[in-house]
Amino acid sequence: MKRKYGESIETILAYAEQARRQVDAITHAGERIQELEAEEVRLLEQLGAEGSTLSSKRREEAQKLSLALERELNELQMSGTRFQVDFHTRPDPNGVSWEDGQRVAFDASGLERVEFLIAPNPGEGFKPLVKIASGGETSRMMLALKNVLASADQIPTLIFDEIDQGIGGRVGSVVGQKLWRLADKHQVLCVTHLPQLAAYGAQHFHVEKIVDEGRTITRVRQLTGDTRLEELAQMLGGISPGTMQSAREILDTVNQHTTQ
Repeated sequence: MKRKYGESIETILAYAEQARRQVDAITHAGERIQELEAEEVRLLEQLGAEGSTLSSKRREEAQKLSLALERELNELQMSGTRFQVDFHTRPDPNGVSWEDGQRVAFDASGLERVEFLIAPNPGEGFKPLVKIASGGETSRMMLALKNVLASADQIPTLIFDEIDQGIGGRVGSVVGQKLWRLADKHQVLCVTHLPQLAAYGAQHFHVEKIVDEGRTITRVRQLTGDTRLEELAQMLGGISPGTMQSAREILDTVNQHTTQ
């Protein structure tokens, strides 16, 4: 017995117990399969019910999101832009039962895939945001989304690059105000060439490329006081008494908005 099943009585008895469990599993395999199949049906029904409830709630919130986002875009000089949330399911014979009786796939996030669609210009149909929005439009779209979802968004740092593309000074001030409010809940980094927007930054950095000993390097300088004023004037078209005065007025306007 020891040569065949183990080197000790304890090992032999453990082998015997394992053999009993294997025999029992084989003997009652049919019953166990039926139990598991019944459990699978029950769980799929539960998943279908909870997934449908989640889908209904998502569609309700999607309507609210669309309206709020379109209001934000109107203020960001994207008036006429329409936003829509598209929901679509994927057929799966092993999935849960859906509204029309077909079975659909599911995962940890629910029963459907979600895609953001926009129609930037009146008369155009909805198309995926990721495919048709320009860099500036995408940045403004993300700014609008972040403002609408500010209370729920847990991302600590947001970076906006060339969000000023295609907008003027007045809208730049609106964008600056929105970024400033967004910075109450996130760290916001913004790359811009628009002084009305740059003036809203709590910290202002100048980034430039220089050639040092035959190599191109990037240098970053923090601007404060007069150096910041000169940089804003430079962004307005060159340093002159007129642009310096305009830069002061921009900073005064920003101070009025940010100290209220």
